[in-house]
Order: sequence, then structure tokens, then C-alpha cells
Amino acid sequence: MPKEKAARCDVALLVDIETGARGPSGRFVVDRNSVEQWLYRTLRTLYPSVAIVPFDPEVTPTVAELRALKPRVVFNLTEWVQGDRRLDAAITGLLELLRLPYTGSGAQALQTCRDKSLAKQIVAQAGVTVARALTIAPGEPVRAPDFGFPLLVKPQYGDGSDSIGKRSLVRSVAQLRERVRAIHRKYQQPALCEQFIPGNDLYIALLGNEPRVMRPVQVVIGRKHPSAPSFATYNVKNTAKYRMRWRVHWIEPKLPAALLRQIRRDSQAAFHALGLRGYARLDYRLTPDNQLVFLEANPNHDLDPHSFGNNGCFVGVRYRDAIRVIVQSARRRGGKNT
Repeated sequence: MPKEKAARCDVALLVDIETGARGPSGRFVVDRNSVEQWLYRTLRTLYPSVAIVPFDPEVTPTVAELRALKPRVVFNLTEWVQGDRRLDAAITGLLELLRLPYTGSGAQALQTCRDKSLAKQIVAQAGVTVARALTIAPGEPVRAPDFGFPLLVKPQYGDGSDSIGKRSLVRSVAQLRERVRAIHRKYQQPALCEQFIPGNDLYIALLGNEPRVMRPVQVVIGRKHPSAPSFATYNVKNTAKYRMRWRVHWIEPKLPAALLRQIRRDSQAAFHALGLRGYARLDYRLTPDNQLVFLEANPNHDLDPHSFGNNGCFVGVRYRDAIRVIVQSARRRGGKNT
């Protein structure tokens, strides 16, 4: 009797190789209680055939596995190649060469958003207000910007808030010089010196290719003290004990209808101008007089369900439903990833 044809893989979950290990059977198993495990379990409730594929820096094993699976879509959960986050775009480039539909933003958008200075320029050209900024490359003289102090200083190609702490906020040329030199030494890249906008951090999640703009979420620092954080540092976003100390929480702010319309309009404009797809999060500052100022875009941002619970970015959408929309958005594009 002829062999029964194997069912085609619905979703190949592509993960960083450091997030698990192969068992005795050769099957790759991700770490327990990781975002990879949560996402795998969720995908299994949505699609009959889901496989986990680690991205091997040698590339050939990954290509062979994907070609054997012939997945209808690749759920791209990778963040780096051997710890280098700047190479995330190379992975999506490989998927495009293989003509495999994949979730999230493509190589060009990832590279654009990685360059925070370039992303600001593109968003500004789309008619969205951005925080003013200048870049200081290694070897260049450190000078005060014409828009004055205070400034938020961070690596031009930094990832999220990894390098942002209280000392990132500078109020004098001496502090600026010290912070810029520290970034040059540690990261070997230009420092982005951004106008500090008084007010509150506002997160806007977007879902789908259209996209749907979620309701705004605001960061609140509940404990008032001179040493309390005044913006979203790495610890505010990632350290539970720090958040408890300063009573950090997230709320859905009550905003005027006109401002909500502007948020939708500006967020869709920024999303399309940057070439984002499937899902993303945009970070803004909202001034006390309700002026909206774009800070940066986060393509393919954290999909850990606990993050959904912490900051509630996908307001009103269940985790499972958000994952389904992300997959459907990729499948609708088919192999047209660019």
C-alpha cells in the first residue's frame, strides 16, 4: 500500500537556539515557562501541526529543517544571532530568500527601527511630532544641542531600554560628555541625544497589517520621591522588585476624543512609514497639556503573556486571539514579505 502523505506543517515556530536543547529523540525542546513555551502551547490550540525550529548560526541545519517541514507560515520569535541583536534582520532576510511567509516585520523595517535616529526622521516626514535629537559619533566633539537640556542619552542602535537608566538623563554639558563617552566605550556606536519631554510614557500597540490601533496604556510611577524614576528605564520595564519599590503600574488613561483620534492617526502613519507589519508597539511621551511626541518603534516586541498582563498593551484582546491575528496577517501576505 502507498504511504500516507504526511500533513503539511501549519506553523514552524522559529526560536533562538539558546532557548532550549534537543532531547534524545532529536526534537528541540524549549525552556520551561519561557515565552517560547507559552507561544508553542498557544499555537498548538490554534493549529493542528506546529513544530519548533531553532535558528542555528551555521544556517544550513535550519534551512534543511524548514525545507523539510514546508510550513504554511513561520512564526519568527528570534531576537539575535549568537547574542548579536543587530543581526535579527539577517534571519528575516533568510526567510525571504526561502520565500517562506513569516510573522512580524521584515528585514528593512527591523534595520530601520534599530537606527533610532533614522526612524525618527522617517516618522517626522510622515507628519508625526517627534522628540528632537542629535547623534554624536565616537571621536566627534561633545557639544550642547541648540534645543537645550535636559537630554535623554542612549545608544543610536540600542535594543529597547537595555541601556537606559537614571544616568541616561543629563542636565549639563559635563554630564552629557560623561554619558556620551560611556556609550562610546561600551557600545562602540554613536550616542543619540534626545530632547527629554516632560510628561508620561504612553504605549500604543498595533495589531494586524491594516493595522488596528489598540487603546493607549500609560506608565504610572505610584510612589512620589525625588529619586523616583521619571521615565521608563530598563528597571521600570523589566525588574519586578524595582517596580514594586516605586509602585509602577499601567493604566488606561482617560483621554479627550480628539487626542485619541490623533493617536490612531499618528500611530497608523508611523506604522506604515516604517514598513511595520503584523504587530508592533510605539512609544510616546504625553505632555501635561496633552501634546503627543513619538519616541521610538518596537517591531516584533515581547510576546510573553506575562508582559500582556503587566502593561496590557493589547487592550481588550485575549492572548490567544492576538497570536491568531499575527499568524493570519502573515498568511495573507503569503510569500510577499517585502
